[in-house]
Amino acid sequence: MYRNMLRIHDTQPASRQEMPRNATVQGNGGAHHAGGLLGTTEMVMVAATPVTLGDGKSLTLGLEDSTDGIAFAPVPVSFRRTFSGGPRTWEPGDVLARLPVPSDCRARIRVVFGNDDPEASGSVDVLFDVQPR
Repeated sequence: MYRNMLRIHDTQPASRQEMPRNATVQGNGGAHHAGGLLGTTEMVMVAATPVTLGDGKSLTLGLEDSTDGIAFAPVPVSFRRTFSGGPRTWEPGDVLARLPVPSDCRARIRVVFGNDDPEASGSVDVLFDVQPR
């Protein structure tokens, strides 16, 4: 049971998306229905190919929500972590970040992620992970 992800079928906010370099991007999976999640899910960023960030560089993962799927606004919860002690590399399948989806999100959500490393490399998947209660 531990270290397994209960994924929502055919729903990926980002799929094999290249890590941006010193930038933030929207997930290539578009917006997804958030109604009814009731705080039972997390967004999980997983390395799809080897991902590397330099020493002292930060990784971010955030959400935006919308009522109409057109006008999005940042959700006031986000993940940010700075890595030190030399460059950091994640192998395919390694988890880079986890972010709970708040229970009060509006009807549609999408993921945004980025870093402050102009040398960042690799690609990631961002998935919904259902948290059993």
